[in-house]
Amino acid sequence: MAQTSLLQGKRFYCREWVFHKIQHCLQEKTNGLSAVTSTPSKQQSPPPPTVAPAGGASNPGTLTSGSAKSGGSWGVLLVGGPGSGKTALCTELLWPTSALGTHRGLQQQSLAFHFCRADDSDTLCLGGFIRGLVAQMCRGGLVPGYEEKVRDPAVQSSLQPGECERNPAEAFKRCVLLPLLSVEPPQQSLILLVDSIDEGCLLGEGEQRSSPGSPRTIAELLAGHHEFLPPWLLLICSARRQNKAITKLFTGEAFPPQEHRSEFLSPRSTVFPCV
Repeated sequence: MAQTSLLQGKRFYCREWVFHKIQHCLQEKTNGLSAVTSTPSKQQSPPPPTVAPAGGASNPGTLTSGSAKSGGSWGVLLVGGPGSGKTALCTELLWPTSALGTHRGLQQQSLAFHFCRADDSDTLCLGGFIRGLVAQMCRGGLVPGYEEKVRDPAVQSSLQPGECERNPAEAFKRCVLLPLLSVEPPQQSLILLVDSIDEGCLLGEGEQRSSPGSPRTIAELLAGHHEFLPPWLLLICSARRQNKAITKLFTGEAFPPQEHRSEFLSPRSTVFPCV
């Protein structure tokens, strides 16, 4: 089950500029999608995605697909101090409390979401995170064909309790990345939102990896695989500005950009300070 927000239903004020910027990012991805789908029909279809042979190391670099375009894997990192309104903003995006927010319609482009909480270990569990995303994407119906892909017995085995926790990278690859890359792209770009992605990072540092290179936290999992997300999917994460490890994980820089400057996830992505 998806971990939801405790602020759902509470009124939200201001920060309209952030929603405008997110809309702009979505439109930019949709425009890129239109450019890809408008290519001549003579062109051969891209090859289906492939994975490393069973039993091999779970290396995300072995995931390839003609659907994953270079430069398409950029996203948004919302940064701010404790209490600056990051979770409230993410909540308003998904469950708008105003007529303006409802009219904005960003909630209709939400493919899946997850809210991490330091006081709830279940929200920090990698297995629960992956299973929650899969359940939402199957239930939402925004990506036709996805549910059929994840019904495959090999995919289902990766989702089983225990197996998913032992090898989260492989589960994420088989149950999220590959199915999304192998279906027909949607008509408009969609959102994958993860709030408070820095929660649990200190806990993760003390944990032993189940295998070499295996992610210990949701942040490590997404940072290691975001480049393989389909170009029509906008990854939005929020984190405390003070957590330089998270910022470096996604941007490659030890310090977040100054206010209103843009960089994130790959050479062209966006950091929005919640001020």
